[in-house]
Amino acid sequence: MVQVTLDAMLSERTLNLPVEEVMDITFSTWPWQHWAKERPSAVALSFGEQQFSWAELAERVEEYAQGLVEKGLKRDQLVAVVAPNSVSVIWLLLAVLRTGARFVGLNPRLSQQELSSQLAQLECDFIWHPAKSHLEQESTFKLPPRLQLLPPQTTRMVPVTWQATRAATLTMTSGSTGQPKAVVHSAQSHLASAAGLLNWMKFDADDSWLLSLPLFHISGMAIVWRWLYRGAQMAVEPLQDLPRALSKVTHASLVPTQLQRLLEKNDVSTLSLKRVLLGGAVIPVSLTERAKSVGIECWCGYGMTEMASTVTAKLADNSAGVGAVLPNRELMLKDGEVWVKGKTLGLGYYRNRTVFPFSEQTWFATKDLACWRDEELFILGRKDNMFISGGENIQPEEIEKVLLAHPKVNQAFVLPVDDTEYGQRPVAIVATSSELDASLSDELAGYMMQQMMGLCRPVKYLALPAHLSTGGIKISRKQLAEWLAKQS
Repeated sequence: MVQVTLDAMLSERTLNLPVEEVMDITFSTWPWQHWAKERPSAVALSFGEQQFSWAELAERVEEYAQGLVEKGLKRDQLVAVVAPNSVSVIWLLLAVLRTGARFVGLNPRLSQQELSSQLAQLECDFIWHPAKSHLEQESTFKLPPRLQLLPPQTTRMVPVTWQATRAATLTMTSGSTGQPKAVVHSAQSHLASAAGLLNWMKFDADDSWLLSLPLFHISGMAIVWRWLYRGAQMAVEPLQDLPRALSKVTHASLVPTQLQRLLEKNDVSTLSLKRVLLGGAVIPVSLTERAKSVGIECWCGYGMTEMASTVTAKLADNSAGVGAVLPNRELMLKDGEVWVKGKTLGLGYYRNRTVFPFSEQTWFATKDLACWRDEELFILGRKDNMFISGGENIQPEEIEKVLLAHPKVNQAFVLPVDDTEYGQRPVAIVATSSELDASLSDELAGYMMQQMMGLCRPVKYLALPAHLSTGGIKISRKQLAEWLAKQS
């Protein structure tokens, strides 16, 4: 039986792990130009049946960068890209960086209101979306001027040199508990993130990483910079047929459900997968053992947008912890809260066309609660998600972890509802493998009765609404709370 109390969540000791310095590849020019000189004929980018060598890629990026300059794009201007992953988006990202401008990806599934709000917040100079996009036809607000991705009509110089410390990309936070923020990263912080992870997780020059996550999310952007750092291959493939896409690569970033389906329903002998970086949910030991038996190494960890993705990592095992601190990062616990800093920390938040530091302090307070057990970090939940029920501190993430261990639960979110006797009680919003009818609700209630104390057991189980489960990698708790308030 698990009891969630404040004492269990907040350790009084503060532990600071020393950072390990790792940057074994130094770039004196744009990474793709570096690799065009070092490995010109090696395959860099593949999509469908097409492949580009590093030399061809560098030449194409230079042409597109010249075309963007010809269209009026200037140094330090901001380009918003509203599109799913595609090879055009990769060309655009690299070309925008080459001009000295800044790239921000926005979720193409945002509602009109959400997109309008984010564009107003960012004050973008240009926007790009696919030519067949319905964005312009359906937009009820004025969009920034649309860029075109074309070679120049006249060859011209791109008067920008490589400066790794300059602002390069903006990534919107998930906004799971409030208004999304725009996090600014330099090429240096992205490359430091890649270097630290790849110092532990092997990714050779002849390997290929599938761009399996969206570029508007830091986990997707991190794939690009690992590719650029190592000078390996990256594959851009339609993800509707994930088994086919995975048959072409050695590395991928997946959620456990994707890997589970892959191993259950497909001939694994056709896969060339060596390593998978898992995230987004509780990882069953049976899944990682099954993957290991067919030659797939599974990694997991903990990260955030402000730190350019992964902060801690490990080979997946039977522990629910998230591993140890990667090189180029530092982490300490202060009153049970995770604080981080290091080479991967972003430049700050972007607002009013200015980059503002995250805080006046060197360390960044994450609002994540954690503890150390045998030199491994265990994430307990968010400070701002905790609520009180009957005088007890309830951490929703602890309840969610137990729910996700049930074989029929694919996703789980626990939120509080007002209660006259206890103040607040937990309600579970779940996505299940079969219909959430009265029988399954009773089954889940019986399961939780054996696993957790009374105040932590959800008083009701509701099906996750479809319109909130299609927006991106993370689902907004704020939107779930708003939806839940309308159900009572």
